Amino acid sequence: MSKRKIIFTVLWIMIILIAIASVISLIVLPQWKGFFIAGTGGFLILNLFLSMIFIRKNFKN
Repeated sequence: MSKRKIIFTVLWIMIILIAIASVISLIVLPQWKGFFIAGTGGFLILNLFLSMIFIRKNFKN
């Protein structure tokens, strides 16, 4: 497997884990704490998507 494919696989796994943790924290924690942690997780997912875009454009095989 190429390095690019490994990097993208790891990033997708991280995004899925963060999304699951954000939804669980939104359900389990009290109102504002759950919303804060879920919002932070969403912001982190957005940053990972942006990094994937830049990796795709700049990665050399």
